[in-house]
This record gives sequence, C-alpha cells and structure tokens, in this order.
Amino acid sequence: MKFDPSILREGTRISRRGALGVLGAGVAFGANFPRRAGAAGSDTLVVSSGGEAVTLDPQVSFDGTSPLLWRACYETLLKLDGSSIDIVPNLAEAFEVAPDGLTYTFKIRPGIAFSDGEALNAAAVKRSIERQIGVQQGIAYALSTVTSVETPDDLTVVLKLSAPSDGLLSAFASTYSPYMISPKALAENEADGDLAQGWLRGNMVGTGPYVLESYTQAQQAVFSRNPDYWKGWDGNHFERIIVKYIQEATTTRLLLEQGEIDIALFLPDDAVEALDGTPGVTVTNVPSFNLYMIVLPSAKGPTTDKRVRQAISHGLDYGTWVTDYMGGKAQQARGPVPSTFVGFDPTVPQYDYDPAKAKALLAEAGYPDGGFTLKYTYETGYWWKRPLGELFQSNMKDLGITVEIQELSPSAWGDLLSNPDTAEHAFGLVWWPTLVTPLDFMWSVFATGAQGTSGFNWGYYSNPDFDALLDAGSVEPDAAKRTDIYNKAQHIIVDEAPALFVYEKNYRLPMRDNVQGFVFNGVYIEMLDYFALGKA
Repeated sequence: MKFDPSILREGTRISRRGALGVLGAGVAFGANFPRRAGAAGSDTLVVSSGGEAVTLDPQVSFDGTSPLLWRACYETLLKLDGSSIDIVPNLAEAFEVAPDGLTYTFKIRPGIAFSDGEALNAAAVKRSIERQIGVQQGIAYALSTVTSVETPDDLTVVLKLSAPSDGLLSAFASTYSPYMISPKALAENEADGDLAQGWLRGNMVGTGPYVLESYTQAQQAVFSRNPDYWKGWDGNHFERIIVKYIQEATTTRLLLEQGEIDIALFLPDDAVEALDGTPGVTVTNVPSFNLYMIVLPSAKGPTTDKRVRQAISHGLDYGTWVTDYMGGKAQQARGPVPSTFVGFDPTVPQYDYDPAKAKALLAEAGYPDGGFTLKYTYETGYWWKRPLGELFQSNMKDLGITVEIQELSPSAWGDLLSNPDTAEHAFGLVWWPTLVTPLDFMWSVFATGAQGTSGFNWGYYSNPDFDALLDAGSVEPDAAKRTDIYNKAQHIIVDEAPALFVYEKNYRLPMRDNVQGFVFNGVYIEMLDYFALGKA
C-alpha cells in the first residue's frame, strides 16, 4: 500500500474543505420531520449522535461521524465476518488474490440493483472504484498501487496492481471503502468535473437496505426501507431509521431512559457509566481497536525537538486518567498499535508518569523551566477530548508549559489542522483501523505522505527511515518479514514520541435492552448494521 503523494497533484482539484468532505454551512435538505410522541415504536429505530455527520458522500471523508449514515444506504464489495477481522463476500459473491499479489478478481453477485433501478454490474463497480481513485480522498490512498480496473465480463472485475499491497483487500470491507454508488447518479449529477461531489454531499443512491427520505444538517436524517433490497425483508427489521443529532448529554440520557431513543452514540464516558444499570438500558462492554492519543506538533515550535516530545510524554499522569477519569475501565496504551489488534508489538517501551525525568529532558533540550505555550484544540462532539485536555493542561503546568485549550466545530477543526500553515496545535485523536494491518495506524497518523489533506498526520511528523519501513512492509509478501518491519517502525515512533499514546478501552455503547441483533466489530465502530437490527 505504498502511497505516492504526487497523485494529489493530478486529476480533479478540490478545496481543502472539499478534501475533508465537509458540508457547506447552512445547507439543509428536507426541513419537515415527523415528531414522535411516546416511546419509539417497534417499526422505527431512533439513534442519537453527539457528533453530526460531515458529509453523505461515502468516498470523500475519514471523519468519525458520517459513516453512521453511510451504512444505511451504501454497501461494500466485501465485509468483515461478525465481530472478527475475517474478510468474506458481500456485494461480490467471491474474490481471489493472485499468488504474486498483483491481481485481484471480484465476482459480482447477480441480480442486485441500486435504489434508482440501475443494475450493479461490473461496469458500475468499475465506475465506483475509479471514482474513489479520482477524488483522491477517503480510502483512495489504499488504492494507489491499482494500475487498471478491467471488466472481462458483465459480472467480473479485475484489479491490476503495480506492487503487492498489504491491506488492500480489507479496503473493500472497511468502514471507509470504495462504496458502490449508482453510475446513473454519478453521470447525471457531475458538475464541472467534480465527480458529483457537490450533489452527493446531500443525496445518497446505493444498494443498501434503506433509502434517504430526508436530511437536515446538524438536526436529523430519516431513512425508509428500500423495497427492492437484494437480501429481502424476511425476519425482524426496522421500517424506518431516524438519526438525531443531540449535543446535550443530559438530554440524550433522559431520552434513552424514557425510550424516546434506542441507541446513543458519542456520549461522554461519565454519561455512559451513569446509564449502566438503568432499567431498560444495556451498555456494551467489549474489547475495541480504539487507540486514544494526544498528537503533538512536530514541525514547528519547541516540540520539533524529540527530547521535548519525550518530556511531554513523561509528563502526563496516565494513571490518574485511567483510574479517576475512566473509572478503571481502560488501560494505558503502549505505542501506535493497540494491544488488541493484529501486529501489536508488546516489546515497545511505554512512557510512565515521571515529572523529574520530564524536567531533565526539557533542561537537556534548552527549556529548563518550560517557558513555552502549547495550543490544544478539539472538536465538538468528541466529549473525552475536553477532560483529557484539562488533565494535559494541569500536568504541563507542573513542567512550566502553558496549555491553551480551544473548542471548534468539526469542520473548523479539520480546516485548521489539515492546513500546514495553521496546524501548530496539539490535539486529541482516536484512531480505529480502516485496514486490517498495523500499517493503518502508523501510516494514517504518522507517515509523511499522510500530512495535510492526504491523511491525519496533522502533527506533521516526518522521518524518512520510518516512511521507508512502512513502504517496505506494505509490499512485503512474507508475513514474518512484514511483521518484523512493522515492529521496527513501532519502536521508532515510540522513541520519537510524535504523540502521547494515552489509553485503550472497551467499547461502551448504551442502548435500549429490547434492541436485537447488534454485533460489535472494532473496525465498524460508531456505525450500525441497520439491516441486522430489530426490536423485541
């Protein structure tokens, strides 16, 4: 999965806001929504989210809140099996990877149509994959070794690669994926070569179980059954899905307790814990792949010095966070890959809370009394980032470092940090895997090629030796050799300390106890398999 940043200079040019898949302010679709009295009926699933969607276009964003809507309407060629990371067929009924890793063949399941009546065939799949490559956003980086997309017959798609690509197969089963979009919708709504990006910000045409009925940005989305869904409607399924955006945690708690909402996402941890044990409510408690960190600015200011970053890493009181803030339901992270994920190296060192060592490192770097300021910026909707920032602020004060905290909207936060001219900020980041490989955690957040709008390396860390290891690992066909390469990369990152690896925790999702069919997968976090859900 070697990524070539030069491809960003080719093809359609897009704004930074467009590169992040951000909806334009003030755009509304479908202003009138049903108001419900009493508890949710058995035919309707009501979901609340503390963070609003950034875009309805499933190919142009890596944000954490939009996939909650995508999965209602859009589907992928492959999927992960239940709670595992095993890749199985979905829209493709079969797939094969050549022994040399240079040819991928997908056999498309016959008889499937998009919600606008267009057939899902090889030409439609080719169009969606080529559009994903063309927009150069979202999961496009994982397809950078694809040299051609061929359609030898109406139900066969063949990808030719320039080099083997660790993780490419899982890209077709991921939360962020070349989702299948109606070729008719793409053709009819392209404007000035934008690959229909403008239209798809507020419209959805996929093969999925539901169709978009109405959408108002920052308020709610309403979906109804796709009557021609290829899996059929036998069994226990919801007629309608309503996703409501509710910023107040206390309001969400009350609505969930009263049965006005069925599932509540993006609640702060204290609100989730308070709901545990509430009559009529259940809270999941399953291992996740989430890794929570504080990313430091590595290209500007005092934190360009590795010793300063190491000092800051020793200056955070991890134990207080895990014990007091998380109630003991978390553990300190160890490096850039979570302990629950494939490829984790347990031999990487772990920073402990050692203010004396931190002060010594600062003095060695020429900052014996600290004496500088760090900006810590977080976005609305990620509740844990504020208290973590406050602990960070308090701990850094002990080292003579001033931390200024600011909250921004998700779009403003993304615009600020994805622009290297304005990105001199520390920030909280939770990462869960897009691809089933440790490369995903390291490339997306720390590779030079992932800077700016190309990924989430918004600390602008850069190390040619580290990049070379990721490039080598991504094309190494031997599993043992690939593991050794990625282990070396993990050690470099921990030593260089471009981020504080703060904690891992189980996935805790509150929902009404009569909701059935929920299966947690650590790759599909903060999104729901709506078709699998029903109500007792």
